[in-house]
Amino acid sequence: MRVFLSTSDASGDLHAAALVEALRKHCDALSVFGLGGDALKAMGLESVVPQSELAVGGLVEIVSSLPRLLRAYAELRRALRAGSPDIVVLVDSPDLNLPLAAVARRLGIPVLYYVAPQVWAWRAGRLRKLRRRVDHVGVIFPFEEALLREAGVPATFVGHPLVDRMAAVRRALQPERVAQELGIDLGRPLLGLLPGSRRNEIAGNLPCVLETAKLLHQAMPHLQILLLLAPTLTSETPELPEYVRAVRGRTHEGMALSTCLISAPGTATVEAALLGVPLVVTHRVNRISFAIAQRVTRVPSACMVNLIAETGVVPERLQSMARPAAVAALVGQLLSDPEAAEAMRRDFADVTAQLGPPGAAERAADLVLEVAERG
Repeated sequence: MRVFLSTSDASGDLHAAALVEALRKHCDALSVFGLGGDALKAMGLESVVPQSELAVGGLVEIVSSLPRLLRAYAELRRALRAGSPDIVVLVDSPDLNLPLAAVARRLGIPVLYYVAPQVWAWRAGRLRKLRRRVDHVGVIFPFEEALLREAGVPATFVGHPLVDRMAAVRRALQPERVAQELGIDLGRPLLGLLPGSRRNEIAGNLPCVLETAKLLHQAMPHLQILLLLAPTLTSETPELPEYVRAVRGRTHEGMALSTCLISAPGTATVEAALLGVPLVVTHRVNRISFAIAQRVTRVPSACMVNLIAETGVVPERLQSMARPAAVAALVGQLLSDPEAAEAMRRDFADVTAQLGPPGAAERAADLVLEVAERG
């Protein structure tokens, strides 16, 4: 069986790698090619373009990176046409993957979309594209299945792949060994910084995050601070003050040992909830991108945990509200008030119960085989 796989960010890369691992249990002669990161490459992906080439988000930021993105898309399109896959599996990243779905449809190749575009959040026109271009969608939030089916899109709730991954992180974690390797003192509080997995997110978020860390360090000199960098970013490490240590490629271990996190919106917020680590969300993007997003989004929060909970479990400070003093005050409360931190953990338990049972990758693999066989 030959599979074309495409995902352009760090979280999608991990979801796709788990899916490939589950598929290998059914297919001895499985071959996978397309777009992915280190996790997919470790599972045998034949990489068409480096995932770091597409690690960009935001409307204006995408426009400014358009020549590079178009070159990468053209290479993926050529590989898809020449590779003759039995099925195309697209993971998240709708701005890239929905056009690839159209190419696959014209070629008569069956398409499974895994981790659906968030049509309930914005750009509902994607529903029409999904209906025309995709054979089936494997969704990771229970409410998405009914929404897509009502719009005529075949969909199946498979559960959230992070349920398995974060459970594995907790089982495998050896705090003393990891602390020694990362230079962490388990007797002192640890603040983890997660400014994002894309280059433009780092550029927008890191100055505020580092200034917040400075204020917290001044107020709490015993506080340890780790900057947790996504593997999709280039090997360059930003210049940091001496009290901030950068760690690359060990994000989940760093999160699991943290007392509190400062995070950009996205997958990391769900990971934190599953790990039971309190957090504050902050985010800054290009002002034009933010203004456009405000006009087209239809959700009350940028944080997925809050959307699932339908209430403000995690405090957010976005754009003009993302001021270091304001973020530091919120983080300081979580670090100094055990009751506030425990209340957030209790809310996390209610949220994570809605993410489905373990085994999402196996159920997604069953869908891949089913769609390929129908195709």
